[in-house]
Amino acid sequence: MQIIRTEVTNAAALDGRSVRRVMFHGEGSECVTVDMAGADGKSEEDALARAKAILVQTATFALAANDYDANSNGNFDELAVTAASDGIGDAYIFEYRDGETIRRIPPSRMPSLDAARSEAIRCAVDLLVDLQTGTDDLSGWLVRVFRENGELLCVVDVAEAKAAMQESQQRMADGDQPWPRKG
Repeated sequence: MQIIRTEVTNAAALDGRSVRRVMFHGEGSECVTVDMAGADGKSEEDALARAKAILVQTATFALAANDYDANSNGNFDELAVTAASDGIGDAYIFEYRDGETIRRIPPSRMPSLDAARSEAIRCAVDLLVDLQTGTDDLSGWLVRVFRENGELLCVVDVAEAKAAMQESQQRMADGDQPWPRKG
């Protein structure tokens, strides 16, 4: 879906609780809505970033991508890489580890490796927030970024995600944006 407009509003969930709603409007009247409980008071930019992360996590972890993944023993040593290029930016392949589950999403077009790495860090922080201390493995990598040809470009581990989370919290406490902007 090609996003042509986004809206961030306060709304009520079906059970009456207050939620922050992000609507991604696409061409041809397509729309994807993400409702987030406990997001009151967050800026529109923060709500939009969290909604994007929720969509990525939903697409990545909710269902097996194919029958092989559904029946797999979890051995992801052999990986097939597919991508399409239209000459705008580079395509990066993100691989996420959520507890014991590992998933790759289709290639994402990003303007630069720095942008892909920033996105990987944001996603790693979101994954870290969702992991359970004492239940999930809180060591090792959370997000890996590959080039279209399969070359590993960067890895965001738990320690880096924790440091980024602390930096983001400090920036917010100082009244700044949670994520530094690259220009």
